[in-house]
Amino acid sequence: MKTKLTFYGGVSEIGGNKILLEQGGTRIFLDMGKSFDFGENYFVQYLSPRISRVGLKDHFALGLLPEIPGLYSEEMLEQTDLEYEAPRFQAVFLSHIHFDHSSHVHLIDPQIPVYLGEGTKVILDSWEETSRGSLFGERDFRTFRTGDAIDIDGIEVRPIHVDHSVPAAYGYVIHTDAGTLAYTGDLRRHGTHAKMTDDFLEEAQEADFLICEGTRVEPTETRKNYTESEVLSNATSVVEKAQGKLVATTFYPRDVDRMKTFHRVARETGRKFVISTRTAKLLMSLSEDPGIEVPDVFKDENILIYARHLLKRPGWEKELMDHTVDAEFVHKNQKELILQLDFHYFTEFVDIDPSPGGHFIHSMSEPFEEDDVEDEVKHNWLDRFKFNFHQYHASGHCSKEEIFDILKTIDAKKVFPVHTEHPEMFKKAARGVVPPELGKTYEL
Repeated sequence: MKTKLTFYGGVSEIGGNKILLEQGGTRIFLDMGKSFDFGENYFVQYLSPRISRVGLKDHFALGLLPEIPGLYSEEMLEQTDLEYEAPRFQAVFLSHIHFDHSSHVHLIDPQIPVYLGEGTKVILDSWEETSRGSLFGERDFRTFRTGDAIDIDGIEVRPIHVDHSVPAAYGYVIHTDAGTLAYTGDLRRHGTHAKMTDDFLEEAQEADFLICEGTRVEPTETRKNYTESEVLSNATSVVEKAQGKLVATTFYPRDVDRMKTFHRVARETGRKFVISTRTAKLLMSLSEDPGIEVPDVFKDENILIYARHLLKRPGWEKELMDHTVDAEFVHKNQKELILQLDFHYFTEFVDIDPSPGGHFIHSMSEPFEEDDVEDEVKHNWLDRFKFNFHQYHASGHCSKEEIFDILKTIDAKKVFPVHTEHPEMFKKAARGVVPPELGKTYEL
């Protein structure tokens, strides 16, 4: 039987991976993501798709999503010209929880099984509990662990863990009639779990075909990236020099490695790491997964939980309240603390009233655009409260050199670059490079 790939997302763009694998009548999607610039030509701020009222009508009319029979839920198609059909797809395999790989799961028919790592399901459950609404709705979720063999009508899918900026990230080694296909998902080799990526690469070495991410494959990388150990050493240096002053930081909300890095900084500098209630809830959930090591938020002497002043507190947060501190505590003890404070909660600085001369460590990617409005507002807040600014971040993605090394190691006869704005650059390091076109089908 013929084996084919069709790329519905992740084509000459960062994120949005939607890759259809077909063999005979079997159809499997690898990821179901939303790109970072999805819909930006038509929507901005309060102008947004009317998804709650008209489902996918706006998406189809503006060409933002492909009209694929048997993929979307009946609810999403009610106001569109695409008639609902029973599912024509056997599975969706998610590589990890980041929205650019998973966000559009909520659009598909709930009868289609969604395969994901056990740790990914733990993160999703915690995320849903601490959010105002359901993210994906009721789904037929089926979990796996690294090395499992999952048979989908003669296609064997083997998830192998990789290191990324979120736990429970996976690449896939897939055995088809045409040969072995490897899909990297998102991965890196400079994090604290580089061996996981090495495990995947060892399994993928004999792959005939490779779908490879290339987020950082670009002519010139202008943003500074560090290893996780460099983030640790630089952050430690900042805290050691911040005697008598508050140190605050922000990082991606599911970057558990970064949480552990700042926890270690606090421990080694004699400070307490003050985390948000959402971070505390996530760490509590992950502590139940034997494959993920995280600190105990209630028993660890170096961790405190910060609770904002709220008129009405959600139920999930109430169980934490006996273990929390408030703005007054942070103000009185600021010289002994490292405070996690996300941008959307910067108004807490008004209540905390930090002494001038504190330090803020921005441990996320730098803005992509020079005129980024959010970045300008962030700096206005930090300037107002006289913080010294520091930028230390370890990317969740391989560098260009690391990707080129992976291409040479696997040496697949066909390579499909995804999750990159520069797919043509892959030709410098690999044979058989096929920069995919959106919606085009390729026979393996």
